[in-house]
Amino acid sequence: MGRLSNLAGFPQHHTPTTVLFVGGGPRAALVLERLIANRNAGPQPPLQVHLVDPYPVGAGRIWRTEQSGLLKLNSMAMDVSMFTDESVQCAGPPIPGPSLWEWVCQLRAGSHRQSAAAIRADTPELLTEITALRADSFPTRRLQSHYLQWFFERIIATKDPHLHVEFHRDTVSNILESDIGDRHLIEVASGQHLSADIVLLAQGHVEARPNSVSLALEAAAAKDPERLTYIPPAYTTDSDFTKLKPGQDVLVSGMGLAFVDLFVLLTEGRGGCFDRQADGTLRYVPSGREPRLLVGSRRGVPYRSKIRGSLQGTTGAGQRFLTRQAIEELLLSHSLLDFRAHLWPLVAKDAAYSYYRELFTAHPHRVTLSWEEFEEGFARVDWYSRERSDLEILAIPEARYRLDFEALDHPFATTRFTDATHIHETIVQHIDSDLRLRDSGEHSETLGLFMGLLGSYMALGQVVKLDELTPTGRVDLSGWWHGFFSYVDSGPPADRLHQLLALERVGLIRFLGPDVRFGFNEQSGKFAAVTAYGGDPVSAHALVEARLPTPSLATTADPLLAALSRRGIISQESSDSTKIRVDACHRIIDRAGKTRPWLFAVGAGVAGFSAGAFSRPHSNAAPFRDSDALAREILSAVSQAGAQLEPTMRPESHAVFSRAPQLSAIALLASLDSVHRYLG
Repeated sequence: MGRLSNLAGFPQHHTPTTVLFVGGGPRAALVLERLIANRNAGPQPPLQVHLVDPYPVGAGRIWRTEQSGLLKLNSMAMDVSMFTDESVQCAGPPIPGPSLWEWVCQLRAGSHRQSAAAIRADTPELLTEITALRADSFPTRRLQSHYLQWFFERIIATKDPHLHVEFHRDTVSNILESDIGDRHLIEVASGQHLSADIVLLAQGHVEARPNSVSLALEAAAAKDPERLTYIPPAYTTDSDFTKLKPGQDVLVSGMGLAFVDLFVLLTEGRGGCFDRQADGTLRYVPSGREPRLLVGSRRGVPYRSKIRGSLQGTTGAGQRFLTRQAIEELLLSHSLLDFRAHLWPLVAKDAAYSYYRELFTAHPHRVTLSWEEFEEGFARVDWYSRERSDLEILAIPEARYRLDFEALDHPFATTRFTDATHIHETIVQHIDSDLRLRDSGEHSETLGLFMGLLGSYMALGQVVKLDELTPTGRVDLSGWWHGFFSYVDSGPPADRLHQLLALERVGLIRFLGPDVRFGFNEQSGKFAAVTAYGGDPVSAHALVEARLPTPSLATTADPLLAALSRRGIISQESSDSTKIRVDACHRIIDRAGKTRPWLFAVGAGVAGFSAGAFSRPHSNAAPFRDSDALAREILSAVSQAGAQLEPTMRPESHAVFSRAPQLSAIALLASLDSVHRYLG
């Protein structure tokens, strides 16, 4: 257990309210920063905060330093910040601070000596990266880890003297709920016991037990472990790829960001290197230790690459169509709103408005009307209308410049493949075309689309309440919409797709196409992939599922989530959306549809308006707004819990002894020890 502070400063006559964070990664750190900032706005009663996470505080599991230095963020250094600046529309006070890029510049200037010493002790490659980093560089996750750890130390340094924070390198395994007015008992894997009045679940991405498909594939591989290798869904850094042999064919299911990590680790990670040629193309020089990857997915293509360049035309701010007024008008006719039928047309129209504004004002040679003429007509028509289509045909002669979100989401929906070679070549052309649009600097309208979708993604949580959506609408919000946004706006750096094409040119990548079905062929004794055009199955002795496991309470490997689910304290959104149900205040909704005032949840496994752990500075980003609102809800719950405590010492031993049948003798002694630590 690592202790950041102790309880020595608490007045001995007052028992502090206790908040426990399950998880100490960047999202938990962001909520803690907002909690501290809101407390610092005025005098506050004593408060004890516990953070429990088996991984380093601040960075957590995903951003820990103990991972390959080849793995990068899919955001530029200037677009990563943990600080709530003046742009953020929230009730709490903004506390500005450096973005990742600004922090690196400060490191170069000699600031943050403790972080600089930690970086020097980590690896020489990080010093090289810091020296060469630019604002538009994509930093490594290891550098981000140091930034996150520095952020955590900084916020701890700003806390008031009556707030005490303690970090435990451990895993919460269970919460024993107490009666009203008593603290809840927190069991951790090491056997220690903590107690808390308020609990926030912020575990982030958690492991899952294999589902029925994975179990069947694991069972097949277990029959012949010398020849067969199956690697199930997992965070890529935690997977063991040593069984994948040089020159071996490996089927890969999935082409998202986990796939990008996979091909990096199996190529550069095995000693190969990329070399820029005189004509600007990228060449891969193999080490001879690489396997050959045969890859397919639902779409059949990787995520769209990040965009190089800047907007060149007229810019604007805010949402024009996705507004609270538009939502209220819809609610006059519908008791609850469906995401696809009601919200998506507004999202699509706002994103298209941003795209077309850049197209018309930055590239007028591609259109026949002025922006003012087009804008006037576009504002009057519905997204899914013949009038909108006619206007676009009139104003934009070339179809390739007209937005078609359905074609963007399913790029091969109308393609008729003839054979495996046709599939492979079509996907190579698709990736090459994507790079011409997004990495040439000549198509700034794609950045207009990026900004439009990003604006809608951030605005949704402001203009729509969760309880205003139908159950299907909530599923589409957490599922389809988040997936589509990630595919278009949250893809890898363009360099990664250039590398992918370089690997294809030397024969280390083969594209299988869209809607590939993966399984095991008992007759051949190999894993098999059936492609969309219906040809002969593609076979291999190895299969990797390059994706994170689907979060589900039924299959979660997180001991706490499993325990709370068994008792009905937490529930998932639906059979279609397996994320944890919460209300608009992030309070967990139990199986009976009720909330508990002391139990909150936030993060990747939680339903609702998804917001990452960090975001762009000066963008009124959703993670900062949401974290501030959540921190204030927690402080409100703290105030209510504190009101139930006597101003003098309260005998908590009643709560402990009332649970004695549930505890072993050792656990009971640990609980009494915890009581004595609090009460003196």
